[in-house]
Amino acid sequence: MAERAVANGTVRLDSSVLGSFKPSKAFNKTTSPITSIDFDDAGEHLITASQDETIQLYDIKQGKHLKTLFSKKYGVHLARFTHKSSNCIYASTKGDDGLRYLSLHDNSYVRYLKGHTGTVTSLEVSPCDDTVISAAQDGTVRLWDLNSPTCHGLLHIPSPSLAVFDPTGQLFAVASHRLGSILLYDLRNFDKEPFSTFTLTDDLFLNKFSFPPRMPEWTKVDFSNDGKWLLVGTRGEGHYILDAFTGEMRFRLTGHQPTNATAPSSGEICFTPDGRHVLAASGNKTLIMWDLGNTQAVTRDKSLPPAKVISSGGVESARVLAFSPKSAMLATADTELTMWLPDMK
Repeated sequence: MAERAVANGTVRLDSSVLGSFKPSKAFNKTTSPITSIDFDDAGEHLITASQDETIQLYDIKQGKHLKTLFSKKYGVHLARFTHKSSNCIYASTKGDDGLRYLSLHDNSYVRYLKGHTGTVTSLEVSPCDDTVISAAQDGTVRLWDLNSPTCHGLLHIPSPSLAVFDPTGQLFAVASHRLGSILLYDLRNFDKEPFSTFTLTDDLFLNKFSFPPRMPEWTKVDFSNDGKWLLVGTRGEGHYILDAFTGEMRFRLTGHQPTNATAPSSGEICFTPDGRHVLAASGNKTLIMWDLGNTQAVTRDKSLPPAKVISSGGVESARVLAFSPKSAMLATADTELTMWLPDMK
């Protein structure tokens, strides 16, 4: 299992360490829902977007808020660092539904990336270069280069959809809730048919909550850092872990309560950097942790119960969360941003 730096030593991200996470510091810079969180590549800075049309920038190493940037004209959602921590790209929430490439240093726009004609629902930067993928309510998925204002790739896929790169940056997945499928594409041949299509159904389980059984809205799609797993987060009673190579549903993550969030969000569930654990917000103001390595806990119907329920310590319910790529730190938010660290006592 990978080791991650914490303070002056290292800590192994096992279930006991993750289960000891406690709120370390909170920032109350907005009274509106925070809709996205992102860490930079080095894990030294964090950025949030919120419905009050502000971007908040934080220094993680110093544990302090650096600045507030406003996007009153265009709105803001899905703020993502580029590979330079001084720049970000984000989706507009009003106006032309474009993407804005912004310098955080002087709050000036480097470039507008225009093409979408509906609300952007997904925005990710390639782990390898300046390629960006976005999906929107206009029924399109677009590929961009940050150096160009126009997209160089266009797919027509029923919305709402979510898109993400795999860890190599050579493949990407598009999850279409309407199709009930995850489509996998080779970046070099994206204009051809997907090389693989995974269909996700779970009628026997979902029949307990509605008839006819209805798959809950998908809120998150992501690859684990080792490329082994594909996560599909939902607004319902189950999240899903698929084999990233075969599409087989390996685990149904259960034991949480739906958050019932109404505002858009970059996701209330995430992998840990080693890919073995998954953390998610629960509607009862707790965090839920699942251990994908604990196969003995999996039931016959592939349900995996929580390995740990983590108390919020009085922190408000989370609507969005993200794990640092370089340290044992978790960030959660609703209207308040909270940093979590393991209790190493």
